[in-house]
Amino acid sequence: MRAVFLLMLALFALSGCASQATFGDAITQGEPTAIPTPVVPSKPVYQVERGKIVYERRFFGRITPLVTEEIVFEIDGRVLEVFVDAGVDVVEGDVLARLNTAGLESQLLNAEEELAIATSILESADSKARFDSQRAALTLEMAQLKLDHAEAQAGASPSADDTLQINLLMLERNLAEVAVDELTSGVDPQLRFDVTRAQKRVNEIKATIAKAELVAPMSGRLVNFSADPGQPIISYEPVGLVADLSVIEVTDEMGPEDLSELAEGMPLLIKRAALPGNVYSGTIASLPAPYGLATDELVHVAFDEQPPADEFKVGDRMNFTVVIEERDDVLWLPQSAIRQFSGRNFIVVQNEGVQQRADVRLGLEGDGRVEILEGADEGQTVIGP
Repeated sequence: MRAVFLLMLALFALSGCASQATFGDAITQGEPTAIPTPVVPSKPVYQVERGKIVYERRFFGRITPLVTEEIVFEIDGRVLEVFVDAGVDVVEGDVLARLNTAGLESQLLNAEEELAIATSILESADSKARFDSQRAALTLEMAQLKLDHAEAQAGASPSADDTLQINLLMLERNLAEVAVDELTSGVDPQLRFDVTRAQKRVNEIKATIAKAELVAPMSGRLVNFSADPGQPIISYEPVGLVADLSVIEVTDEMGPEDLSELAEGMPLLIKRAALPGNVYSGTIASLPAPYGLATDELVHVAFDEQPPADEFKVGDRMNFTVVIEERDDVLWLPQSAIRQFSGRNFIVVQNEGVQQRADVRLGLEGDGRVEILEGADEGQTVIGP
């Protein structure tokens, strides 16, 4: 066993010697270990050019119908029936839903009964007054005839009895005239008032029942609708929206910094925000106060020509690009060529192998270009950072 161990130790030593001999040969042959050469990164080189700079901004908005009208019930109640779903086209006057009017119908029956009673009483009073008036007129006519006859019989020299009779008949005639005058005023005004009041109550309940029907206020697309059977309703609280989709616009809400760069009438381009598609020309129709004449807090963007029907859906996300300013025939460099230090803008100009710093005054920026107002000449070579 000891012999085997010694043999293996000897073989290991021989192997190490052979490996050393190999490295020794390499060293004696003058082949040094390779050391990688450091890579010196090259800096970008630019030329000061003359051309056009366009400063534009891109904003995002949503497709909005220009003409819309909210749908509201005019009375409180609970929905009984619904006849439409959101997304359908409706015509002005279409019945969209109806409230439960069982309670109102009961009130109407009671009011109609009260009206019938008041009307019957008035008609009876009118009939009686008419007959009484006729009787009074006949009585007056009879009294006058009696008086005329008595005066004719008495002649020019009436006796004391004749005079008494004539006076009594005159009083009878006068009483008949008073009766006629009394009946001329008609029946008790309270009876007519009772009928008028009862009729007004009936009309009010009928009008309220009519308001239980929810009708389309205009023709268009029912953009949203949230009335369901059994749902409680609060009067004049919107339950839907009808939109005229023949005229659409793009609306957006912006902060003062963005609004200060825009003006009503500015031209722009409109397209979908995420998907490829047609590009439409448009203009800024109105801006919120104090930047424009809009009556709300939104920027309104109008299409120069309305898109085809159903090209967009209400709420589709759009972007619109506005050219804020553009300048022709100006010196410019890429934004990446400009360096900054301690608030200074400068470039590194290379001239015949020599690099020199030069302060520059910048102007308009846009599309990756920066206008150079001072500090550089056309054709100069600029070394980037």
